[in-house]
Amino acid sequence: MRKQPELRWKDVYREAELYKSAVRVYSKPLFAWRKALFTSTDGRTLYDMAAHGLSSLDRVHRELRRERFAFRPAVALHYNFNSKHRTLYIAPWEERIVDLLLYRILTHKLHDWFSPNAYAYREREFGLDRCQQNIATTLRNCGTPVYAVKRDIKNYFDSVNHDILLAQLRRVIPEDDYLYSLLQQRVHFAYRDEQGVQEAKRGIPFGTAVACSLANVYLTEMDREIEAIEGVRYFRYGDDLLALAPHAEAALHSIALLKQQLNALQLETKASHEVDVILGGEPGLGFAAARQIRHLGLQFCDDGTVGISREKSRKIQNLFRFAFRRGRKRWRKQGNPLRRAETLIEIASETVRRGVRNVAIIDYYLKHVNDEGRLRAIDRWLAEEVLACVFGGHKKGHFRQISFADLRAMGLPSLVHRRHLILRGEIESPFFVWQIARAQRAFRGTVARL
Repeated sequence: MRKQPELRWKDVYREAELYKSAVRVYSKPLFAWRKALFTSTDGRTLYDMAAHGLSSLDRVHRELRRERFAFRPAVALHYNFNSKHRTLYIAPWEERIVDLLLYRILTHKLHDWFSPNAYAYREREFGLDRCQQNIATTLRNCGTPVYAVKRDIKNYFDSVNHDILLAQLRRVIPEDDYLYSLLQQRVHFAYRDEQGVQEAKRGIPFGTAVACSLANVYLTEMDREIEAIEGVRYFRYGDDLLALAPHAEAALHSIALLKQQLNALQLETKASHEVDVILGGEPGLGFAAARQIRHLGLQFCDDGTVGISREKSRKIQNLFRFAFRRGRKRWRKQGNPLRRAETLIEIASETVRRGVRNVAIIDYYLKHVNDEGRLRAIDRWLAEEVLACVFGGHKKGHFRQISFADLRAMGLPSLVHRRHLILRGEIESPFFVWQIARAQRAFRGTVARL
């Protein structure tokens, strides 16, 4: 039985933690300096605050120490991310620092209280990598058949019930403590939109650091209920839930308990994302037969192998398609088929080397897959796409004129080969490549240079 923590402001607050949070907030816009120009309800940019940085932080520290700091309203900005509507709440810069401070306090102090099967918004060894590796290890070790139950919470951050969340916070923080008061302000957060200043009646402020910790607090009791089912291996990454069980009874129990717990939390799941399958077995009891399940961007097979999902494969193919389309004038002016193929291969290689944001994502997935069949299929498709541009149309006969071996000798990129280079450590970490590219792009048109 986990010991119930009791957090008090005087025990958890340290001035050094405030300055660590400030350094984090200050340094993040170094990779995208335009973010430092964002303003909230006070109309100040990060540069305005940094102009009097030490005095501003000292004032915030004194207010926190005297338990007088209060959050000002944020600005509500509406965005569409891949056709999904999201509202980001942009707080003043001082509030962002305190938000991050609260996130760091909760994440650290509640680390042992949170479920070991919740992997998002955690410290130490937790994260997406470990979640994906543990899923693959479970499927590899438990044999077949395996019953898989997958759920995705609908509009999670916008759906959190304030009364339920505050009741959960009161179990770990005394109601009369200043820490509870600060968190209560983040739950009943104020924001300004087209209609003026309003107080949220539901949801937690998406786009703020502390909302991530509150999201874990809200689901912790549900995590404990599901992971306590005998035989069930449970994995939660944010609002993505997966339960694996060797027996139908345990899987059906997890389905019923998930529904009960989510109803109690007043949350709904996306019907289109609900999956109840049996991996490596016969269908029945509401479970469809399958050989693999897609989760967290990867394809987990019943034998423990991991591949890139079809969605990610199409995304990789589109990277090359759009690159060839953008460089159409460049390769079409080449009259000789070999020269045209060489130009297309050069464009493909540039896409891998310089298409940093998407390639960083590609490299991340390449690092985690061990099923190379899909990667070989993409390599074959890329060769066909190059020849289709050279000779017109996708025809297998094109390989009689320029073979696949010839294309590889010209330098045609290979995802299989790139995966081997990543595993051997011969390719720089995608994260650092991405950050360097973002920094270079951010400094374009400025006097400063890296």
